[in-house]
Amino acid sequence: MMNPTVAPLPFCGESKSDRLDSRLEDGVLTLDLVGAFAGDRPLTEAEAALFEDFKKRRDGEFFSDLLYAITHTCFQPAVAEGLWTEILRHKIKLSQAVQRNVGVAVAALDYLSNLKGQLNSPTLMGESLVANIAQLALRDGLTRLFNHTACLERIAVELRIYQRYGRAASLLMVDVDDFKRINDQYGHQAGDRVLVALGAIIGSASRGSDICCRYGGDEFAVILPATDTREAGLLAERLREKAEHGSPEGRPVTVSIGVASCRKDTSTAQALVGRADAALYRAKRTGKNRVVISE
Repeated sequence: MMNPTVAPLPFCGESKSDRLDSRLEDGVLTLDLVGAFAGDRPLTEAEAALFEDFKKRRDGEFFSDLLYAITHTCFQPAVAEGLWTEILRHKIKLSQAVQRNVGVAVAALDYLSNLKGQLNSPTLMGESLVANIAQLALRDGLTRLFNHTACLERIAVELRIYQRYGRAASLLMVDVDDFKRINDQYGHQAGDRVLVALGAIIGSASRGSDICCRYGGDEFAVILPATDTREAGLLAERLREKAEHGSPEGRPVTVSIGVASCRKDTSTAQALVGRADAALYRAKRTGKNRVVISE
């Protein structure tokens, strides 16, 4: 994987975080799979089906995605398909010259750096290292859940999927009841340990597809893909019960939870968070240790 410094380029409209989200979300564009698509090795039937589905869903962004997986640089769709074709031709020429398959990553590096002058001083970086760096940037240092920034980005991804395909998605905002009392009575280090333990409880109460985040302070968020309001309410109640009976750090702790789901008038991630937060504060005002669903 190259992590290049680039000359002025026709970048794609998506941010790098958007593009990384699409790669992580779909789980398709590893460098090995892109190489297989370019002919470095045969595609299996399952991989071919994955690519066909990915190409349909990404539509005009598909070739930009292929180049991003190799170069970690965004190219506009208008130029990406042409560049991809030129790189494949260059790969054939290089392979014939050295009498072995050089691979699409080497061909792309040589073509974009030496022939086109569009990648300056590229650095080779293992794909696993790139993934580790990305994960560190997305994680909360205390609980190891996704952090505030990653939370809003993932909500935005689910909202775009809802707006485009109508797939339901919901959000839980979870707040520790009377957390200040815990800090005042036992100290901030004990409070931190309670947050770590509660983060583990939230993770264990969630499904594999759910995205658990520390939103900030003693507030957590759980993003529920493909989940309607009714199911989200049931999951929230299960989480509330686990927190109540989990006694993190051996201390009685309860949480209040607000639930909101994507709907037609939800235009931004912040709007969905606002609705879930409003439901959360109603739960606080009406007795705590309860679940309230947004109207």
